[in-house]
Amino acid sequence: MTKEYQDLQHLDNEENDQQHRKDSKLQEELQALRETFSNLTASTDAKVKTLSMQGGNVGRKMKSLESQLEKQQQDLSEDHSSLLLHVKQFVSDLRSLSCQMAVLQGNGSERTCCPVNWVDYEGSCYWFSRSGKPWPEAEKYCQLENAHLVVVGSWEEQKFIQHHVGPVNSWIGLTDQSGPWKWVDGTDYESGFKNWRPEQPDDWYGHGLGGGEDCAHFTEDGGWNDDVCQRPYRWVCETQRDRDSGSESPLL
Repeated sequence: MTKEYQDLQHLDNEENDQQHRKDSKLQEELQALRETFSNLTASTDAKVKTLSMQGGNVGRKMKSLESQLEKQQQDLSEDHSSLLLHVKQFVSDLRSLSCQMAVLQGNGSERTCCPVNWVDYEGSCYWFSRSGKPWPEAEKYCQLENAHLVVVGSWEEQKFIQHHVGPVNSWIGLTDQSGPWKWVDGTDYESGFKNWRPEQPDDWYGHGLGGGEDCAHFTEDGGWNDDVCQRPYRWVCETQRDRDSGSESPLL
């Protein structure tokens, strides 16, 4: 009985040893799998972060390229508009020159073009001063030329005038000296084109020159501003092409 018991005990111990070895091997394999999984997870996280960073860089590059494209399109549009304006002015100058030659050949019996030193645009003639006068004197000068201070009726005319006056304060034919704002030729102000600068007109009294601001002018950026009428700004005269405006205007 004792020997059989010992044999059974021996077999049991061997089975236990084998099971222990199996457990140990499984533990080792499980640990190896855990390490592999951990390494794979770390590698995946690193790749995800890298891809995320690359995606962010690509997104920023895309936005930068889009901004550059928009700017190029805007520049091209501005260049195109400027080129069209120059072409229209060139054609207008040619028409004016041809007209003046025809007038000379016909002994000046009829005037169907702009006087010398005036600029032809869309059926009107414009004269741009090179010196300054107060608004009332500028309007009087235009009247002596059978014209008036310019009346701006559209965005296209605004751009045309702005192109010629440049970044210089220049009087236009708009005033509220007699009450509400009025154009000098009677054009309706309320329903017409306007290009006031922000918060203008403000009829400011803080300039120290007495009174408010009752006369409108082009500013450096082309926006309109109201100012004291006695300031000596440049000015722009306008007349219809088919009106007789006498001899050529001096280059004031």
